[in-house]
Amino acid sequence: MERIWIVSYAYLVYLFLATLPQLTNLPGFNLGIPILVLIATYFYHSYVKLGRRSVIFFVIGFSIGFLFEFLGVHTGFPFGRYYYTSGLGYEVLGVPIIIPFLWATLAYFSFLPSGNPFISSWIMVIIDLTVDPLFSKFDWHWITPGQYFGVPISNFVSWYFISLLIYVTWSRRVTLIYDPKASLFAYGLILDLALQDYFAGLGLPALISFGVASFSFLTLHVLARRLRYTKSVGEHKNN
Repeated sequence: MERIWIVSYAYLVYLFLATLPQLTNLPGFNLGIPILVLIATYFYHSYVKLGRRSVIFFVIGFSIGFLFEFLGVHTGFPFGRYYYTSGLGYEVLGVPIIIPFLWATLAYFSFLPSGNPFISSWIMVIIDLTVDPLFSKFDWHWITPGQYFGVPISNFVSWYFISLLIYVTWSRRVTLIYDPKASLFAYGLILDLALQDYFAGLGLPALISFGVASFSFLTLHVLARRLRYTKSVGEHKNN
């Protein structure tokens, strides 16, 4: 197995351990360190896989993510009215600087399983479906609570189209390049995040995320196998 995937799967194990109530407050597992490790994993993985083009992807993901977060914080468009707490650290124009880093990170790992902008945007929505009900209790707050465990439906719709904008800015090719290793990582990441929901007392959102993610990734796997759209890491790198 390639080193980049060994490192990536090791992160999933680390995140699983950080999710356990017995470990979550211990040094190395607390204070947002798992998020920083995920971002570091992204930088390493994307550089090995994309080379200098990883810089372009990062600039696109970071810039578009920051732009819409700035609009969201100050106008409520397009997500809905919300504000960030001080828990996410240093802010630029009302947006915690770590947030656009996460936009680029999550957009990258959501893109790898299929290489398809429409499918990748849906994976981004599944991630937000999982994290927002929990983290909006601590790191940001919705001024007007929404329909999905306090999260507005407009937030998920916006996530889809903003993610789509990131992907079509990155590449206008619409294809399907299935990478089972990347699919397993993205699925594992969502399961770890759903486990956080469960341990925080959000059992139903965790169950919904598990069901939606399982169905989506299984469908992607079956579709790609039937269409024989599976490619190796090396082939994916050149697309």
